[in-house]
Amino acid sequence: MGKKLKHLFEITKWLFLIIFSLCLVGCGGISDGEYTASVVMTGGSGKAYIESPCKVTVTDGQATAHLVWSSPNYDYMIVDGDTYYPVNKEGNSEFDIPVSLGKEMKVQADTTAMSTPHLIEYTLLITLDDSVSDETMDSYSESADGTDSDSQIIKTSMDPPNIEGLTYIETDKNAYATCFKIHRYEDGYLVISIDDGRHYLLIPEGKDIPDDISADISMGSSDSQERIIPLYMPLDSIYLAASGAMCHFDSIGAVSAITMSGIEADDWYIDSAREAMNSGSIVYGGKYSAPDYEQIVMSDIDLAIENTMILHVPKVQEKLEQLMIPVFIDRSSYEEDPLGRCEWIKVYGTMTGLEDEASLFFDKQVQSVESLDLDNINGKKVAIFSINSNHQIVTRSSEDYFAKMVEMAGGTYLGPESEMNSTSQMTISIEAFYEYALDADILIYNQAIEDAPSSLEELIKTDATFADFKAVSTGDVWCTYKSIYQSSDKTGTIIEDLYAIIMDQKEETDFFYMLK
Repeated sequence: MGKKLKHLFEITKWLFLIIFSLCLVGCGGISDGEYTASVVMTGGSGKAYIESPCKVTVTDGQATAHLVWSSPNYDYMIVDGDTYYPVNKEGNSEFDIPVSLGKEMKVQADTTAMSTPHLIEYTLLITLDDSVSDETMDSYSESADGTDSDSQIIKTSMDPPNIEGLTYIETDKNAYATCFKIHRYEDGYLVISIDDGRHYLLIPEGKDIPDDISADISMGSSDSQERIIPLYMPLDSIYLAASGAMCHFDSIGAVSAITMSGIEADDWYIDSAREAMNSGSIVYGGKYSAPDYEQIVMSDIDLAIENTMILHVPKVQEKLEQLMIPVFIDRSSYEEDPLGRCEWIKVYGTMTGLEDEASLFFDKQVQSVESLDLDNINGKKVAIFSINSNHQIVTRSSEDYFAKMVEMAGGTYLGPESEMNSTSQMTISIEAFYEYALDADILIYNQAIEDAPSSLEELIKTDATFADFKAVSTGDVWCTYKSIYQSSDKTGTIIEDLYAIIMDQKEETDFFYMLK
């Protein structure tokens, strides 16, 4: 029967599409849910700022931003004539205010920091930051990426499910990854189990779906715990909204399995992906929060691969599943070991029937790390940073995967103090960065979100205090190439590059270059 049962749902799929199309006409806007947004603020003395990125919640089409000031001295804000008071009692002032996304808006904020209260006018520009969202959840990931999404997940068993009519054989042993398992059954059936409770049953071409597995996946995300979702092989028409997974398809030669992308051609740093979009073999299908449902249905998409940002827009996931499009959520950004992220190539190798190619590529990355000579390494101190539009430092906590790669390369990572379970991305003042990174042997400017200065001189122009940093005076300031965050498949190569930087072996590597 193969895909015959799936085809029985085609009429239902088209009926859903018609209903959704009618609902979406004239709505425009953005789907309800939570988003990450960048904040640009002008006005005032320039001493105070609002943390960027911020959280934006959209409900019934109205966007509300949660703003965190750099000071505890703001006692109210005025927006469009309405007064808003802090939502917290301790710490820096926090407000929830209505906003117009992508448009400059005038607000007033009253500060008690001076001898008498002052009502100061500011201009805010709040825009949904797709680069932050994608990088955070896919590879940077994330999180700027991630603890909020992870809190929505109830960790469940990844034991092989008992499926009537199928005989379980064995479970593949992972070297580093802890968020997925691959189970093998007789007659070529496979199950990919994820720690969010979902089990994806890969049904070989020409084989039948087991009797006790429902072909109807339109159950909604609220019923997603401990579900077995059938996927009919071959998967050769994939909507990839999780951009961080593209590198795995590229490395095993499976980009042709993807027919729709969640980002535009110019946003890809992977040649094969950009070329495929330019040639038309991959088309833009809308970003994760606003997919083109009509195009997805007309393209007969087999599978939508999302990152955990989809959890902030549950209605999108529900609509896809009601259209009989299975949703696979990539959780590689939650792997504690950097090589665990890399090992997710095995998941996509399994989906595309290229398991041997995936295992071979992964083994080579592991060998790149294991071959490093760390016995006599000098353990140089390394700090990672970038400067946002509000003149703040954006850095990574010591629990972040980038920090762990530095340690695996023989360096000593310097990061801000952070509480357990805090997000891996942190925004701090330049003064706070100065306190712990002044004597760092190496500074690495992270270009994932903010473009790097063109020279050391330009870096110093952004803030004169950089001239005091040891790494600036010795010329040991490096920048990442932007491609690094679409390259989790090459984790071993990235660690190898960091080792070369720490050992003073090169001035340019595959993923880093020296700022001069």
